[in-house]
Amino acid sequence: MKREVQLFISDTRVDLFNDESISITDSIQNVSDISKLFTPFSQQFNLPASQTNNKLFKHYYNFNIQGGFDARFKVDARIEINFVPFKTGKLRLTGVSLKDNKPHTYKVVFFGEPNNLKDIFGDEDLSSLNALSTYDIKSDTVTADVLNAFKTGLQSTGLNATNLGNRNIVVPLISLENYYSYDTPSTTRLDNVTWTNLRKDLKPAIKLKRVIEAIQTQYDITFNMADVHLDEKVLAEDTSQVITEASPSEDVILEDATSDIKTFFGSDMFDELYLWLHREKTPYTALNSTTKFFGINYTSLGFKQTLSNYSYVGGSGDILTAGKLTINEGESYTLKFRFIASAADVPIEIISRDKTTNEILGIQNRISSTSPMSVNFGGLTSGNLSSRIFNPEIRFNNNTSQAITFSAQNTLSDFGLEIIKTVNGVTTNHFYGNNSFQLAYMIFIQDYLPKMKIIDFLSGLFKMFNLVAYKRLGDSTIYVETFDDFMFEGVTRDITKYIDVSQSTIDRPIPYNQVNFNYSKPVTQTSLRFLNQFAQAFGDLEYSAPEKYDGQAFNLQVPFERSVLINLEKNAGQETNNIFSWWVDADDKTALGKPFIFFNRVIDSSSNTVTSSNITTYNAPSNVSTDENHTLNFGAEYDEFNKDINTNSLFSRFYQNYIVQTFNQNARIIKVSARLPVSFILNYRVNDVILIEGQEYYINSIKIDLTTGKSDLDLIVKTVTYTNSVLT
Repeated sequence: MKREVQLFISDTRVDLFNDESISITDSIQNVSDISKLFTPFSQQFNLPASQTNNKLFKHYYNFNIQGGFDARFKVDARIEINFVPFKTGKLRLTGVSLKDNKPHTYKVVFFGEPNNLKDIFGDEDLSSLNALSTYDIKSDTVTADVLNAFKTGLQSTGLNATNLGNRNIVVPLISLENYYSYDTPSTTRLDNVTWTNLRKDLKPAIKLKRVIEAIQTQYDITFNMADVHLDEKVLAEDTSQVITEASPSEDVILEDATSDIKTFFGSDMFDELYLWLHREKTPYTALNSTTKFFGINYTSLGFKQTLSNYSYVGGSGDILTAGKLTINEGESYTLKFRFIASAADVPIEIISRDKTTNEILGIQNRISSTSPMSVNFGGLTSGNLSSRIFNPEIRFNNNTSQAITFSAQNTLSDFGLEIIKTVNGVTTNHFYGNNSFQLAYMIFIQDYLPKMKIIDFLSGLFKMFNLVAYKRLGDSTIYVETFDDFMFEGVTRDITKYIDVSQSTIDRPIPYNQVNFNYSKPVTQTSLRFLNQFAQAFGDLEYSAPEKYDGQAFNLQVPFERSVLINLEKNAGQETNNIFSWWVDADDKTALGKPFIFFNRVIDSSSNTVTSSNITTYNAPSNVSTDENHTLNFGAEYDEFNKDINTNSLFSRFYQNYIVQTFNQNARIIKVSARLPVSFILNYRVNDVILIEGQEYYINSIKIDLTTGKSDLDLIVKTVTYTNSVLT
């Protein structure tokens, strides 16, 4: 069977030039930049302007065609070899070449999976993750809920949680103002300070796993949240002689194979990590307010609604589907909300935003009265789209802490929502009612999320833990693993007989003699003192090669911040197990730096009770996991809990094997050429070990001409054997 390459856009086979050389380049890492791990390949090639392709691209060269091919978007595509799937991904049309004023060539780029995650998330902020509203604290007992979150944790809305896995929201002892002592003479003695005063210094934190789940929900993607065992079919290894251009015939035989894939986001270690919700100012404070709420704002009342809270009561027909509004091309809508408040002269801020796009639809600053009050959010259209689905969220804010009840409005004569639809100048009215509701003390979790882009947040995690992300053929799941786990899963492939022995080169592997692992510049007073004393920021690591050979330093920067934690001492000088973190600058002013990630510990303080309420357990930030198998410092640092040095650092757990491999004296990069069979091309993965004449190599990059099998390989001499990560 002759080797043949097929390209499909969706399920349509694309015509190719007979002499078109289709090649791909795969790379797991660029040895000149260790921060770039697993780079999906992309390949640009040309397609003939055939009848099939013209139809597929809707004669893109003719810009007068209405509803033509939209080149602003990538489309699903796949590459097959001998009609066996090889790669899936996305294809982008970049242009058309004309000859004699006729279309000749379509220029396209094929992008392998996973696609650039920035294309998925754009510039969206963490605060856009609407699914996190599940964890809002929204009851009249918010004070008690926050206390429970401080002592143990909250499962979800107002539900106390004592089980570690269910502690989705905690309030850790991270002070934004006061420095606490234990029982020494002080106005801020932790043993007798009132809970009412202590809570003003505190902000909540959310389990990192919940943030990952919210990202999945918001963007309709799936990460592997559990270890996976896969049974699959692969091509049998070719047992024939060396494949040459003169003998391209290769039979396709499938055989059974298995894969065991580890999870990072679903690991025990990751389950202990929390993100401190330390945004300086919530986004929905009253318009005229200049107040900065450094801790939890206990004066604000709020409420959220969506269209699903309203029921149809009459008019020109129900136009909502599952609580959402679909707007087609040429249609325009106005949403008119009608409220009757129980008290007058209370400032109410009413905001509407689309939960899908996070677009602000309208903001109204109203003075409520006992007379009916209407708020219009108009100008809703599909824009340039043929249709658009709106899912508005209506939010009420009252920063006076005065209770407000909005009356029931559930009849045609006393409606709560009117949707005014206009098509071709014709207007119809659609009426919806709502039951009464009351503003309540609210802690909207989204308001407290640190100001950070989603892509920067994920990128930071990938750098911290040396992670890779990839997709498997025919599987939409994005698998996220540590680099060690990914490399451990590779198989050994002997390609000796396919190598062109006529020439090869051997190069020096890397131009660096030092790697600096750095968190963001510290802002807290305790961390600044550490920096001044040791000339290195807490949590950072400067790793130098064992021998001082020629080279330069490489800096790996993580967009998070570390904090030196404090053990409080008793009056007699005895150190307690009461741990807290103090986030003030050198001038004792509140300092909210970069996002802070920590292991949460529930402290047994029965021997050193907390506050005048004699609290015997509370949540505290830690640099070390409960089982002490992990620390969030890149180097070995002091463990404030067991009073010892913990060497299970980010470097030792997640980077050491790769760095040792890189800096090894025997490390080399060998560049070789080969003519690889179909069985190799369809089966290989970039984590495989390549065997040539008994010598083992890791793949740095591989470039393959799919039509001929002619390949150029950059291989790294194997000096380290990867093993599974410790993720318990």
